[in-house]
Amino acid sequence: MFKASTYLWCCCLRRCHVQRVRGHPAAALHHLTHFPPNEVDEQVLPFSPTRHYGTGTEDDPFTIYRDPELIGKDNLKRLRFVCISDTHNQIHKIKIPNGDVFVHCGDAVRWSSAARDILVYNEFVGALPHRHKLFIGGNHCVCLDPKRPEQSQKILSNMIYLQDSMTDIEGVQIYGSPWRPKRGIIYPAEAFGYDPTRIREEKWSNIPADIDILLTHGPPYSVRDYHPLTDERIGDPGLLDEVVTRVRPRIHLFGHMHKCRGASLYKSENNQVLEGDHFQPQSNDILFVNLAIHQGKTLGEPVVIDYYY
Repeated sequence: MFKASTYLWCCCLRRCHVQRVRGHPAAALHHLTHFPPNEVDEQVLPFSPTRHYGTGTEDDPFTIYRDPELIGKDNLKRLRFVCISDTHNQIHKIKIPNGDVFVHCGDAVRWSSAARDILVYNEFVGALPHRHKLFIGGNHCVCLDPKRPEQSQKILSNMIYLQDSMTDIEGVQIYGSPWRPKRGIIYPAEAFGYDPTRIREEKWSNIPADIDILLTHGPPYSVRDYHPLTDERIGDPGLLDEVVTRVRPRIHLFGHMHKCRGASLYKSENNQVLEGDHFQPQSNDILFVNLAIHQGKTLGEPVVIDYYY
């Protein structure tokens, strides 16, 4: 069980009030793309898939089924998701493939000019051809008032704004939450920062169980969450525990950690220590994808997912 004592605290310059996790099991993962930096050997697993999952590109999208028993069946419904995060005012430079649902997991702008640039972003997204468009806030979205999500929805008029809320898109249940453990007062880009000792009880425990897709801005602990400046993992252990033991989405999309972009597959059969009493072998495969586009001087590409149900 996650407790406040899971966290250590560092008060060094540039790391003031940055939480450090201790004694919490890490998720064992199969990395499908972009091997993350600083992975430890015991967390990385060899992978011999029984089917092709795809690579997340427009020509070879990730292929995910709501139920493994649907694999190979005919006449299934399909939604194509085109997913990005952390574009930081650069979205106009990105080739965005067509699809059914456009997803942005936060930080469309930079904090210093967020109020102006969020309007430009909204206009750009309004011109995209996707039938459905989803957005959650990120730490740079300081122009969005967490206490007034209805006002944020008015600002983001060309998309569905999710803040601890769910939407149903053609029978697919999607929940979005923008929060992440806060870092302290020295960080100007600190929108949606939350007390890490309370975030699980007050935010993550409210995520509905058995949704299809979860959107967060920050990563769960040990899943593409390495911070090269602090040499630490900064994902949230409470989020990890809720996702893998109770919520069990088929897909979890996030961003925030730019250097850890890419996709990893979580399989219950490899994570008995992490799941504990909730362990159900071969019942909880989750596609985790860090969607961060902005890679310093370069930009990544949107991730494309075909979801069959």
